[in-house]
Amino acid sequence: MPPKGGSRRTELRACLICSVLQSTNDFLTQGCPNCEEILEMRGSAERVAECTSVTYDGMIAMMEPSESWVARWQRIDKRMRGIYAVRVTGRPPADVIEAIEARGGVYRPRDAVED
Repeated sequence: MPPKGGSRRTELRACLICSVLQSTNDFLTQGCPNCEEILEMRGSAERVAECTSVTYDGMIAMMEPSESWVARWQRIDKRMRGIYAVRVTGRPPADVIEAIEARGGVYRPRDAVED
């Protein structure tokens, strides 16, 4: 879901795994719409601070993930509709990366554009 209310850019945080943009309060109350199963941010201000960043570049409004070439390029075409950062500065804690890999996934840093 897009951030609620008149959130200014400085009030938004980006998930370090999927790059979705939400307010701190949305991460606290709802968690990440894509990664909550792994990140478990709901109700934990400490976990929100560890797994999100206020430093990001650009925004993408994604309405039709499966039909968007930008979503495929950003590797978010399997994610929920919403507002995403183009690039996010920061890395998640080691336990998050380990949890992704334990599930057979691959952690891809969101702070570099890959070819």
